[in-house]
Amino acid sequence: MTPQRTRTATDDNLPLPADDDEVHVGENAKAPKKKRPAATPTSRKELGLPTRKPGRPAGPTRVMMNVRVLLETDALVTEIGAATGMGPQQITDAAIEHYARYLRRTGKLPKEPSGVEGQDTAVS
Repeated sequence: MTPQRTRTATDDNLPLPADDDEVHVGENAKAPKKKRPAATPTSRKELGLPTRKPGRPAGPTRVMMNVRVLLETDALVTEIGAATGMGPQQITDAAIEHYARYLRRTGKLPKEPSGVEGQDTAVS
């Protein structure tokens, strides 16, 4: 069975090719870009970034966290940043640490954080 060709409303005055040899689709098409592997890379080398500049200390290991915040919360982060000189990353880290301490005090979280033994969680 051969596929049936259809016309759109704007193709009324365009002749259809008589043979499939006259149809040239995708001659200038580029191959799709290859996607990265699903595993999240953790090092600069795995991310394809240049090595750290000499003399620069290694920062803490971070993971990507994608969230949406309310406009009011975004305005609060801006206000806190202007008042303290902290960036959104430091504000978020401090807020999460503060909330975790509250939950531990009220017994809604275990007293010892699981999986973070030996890490310094103090926010300066």
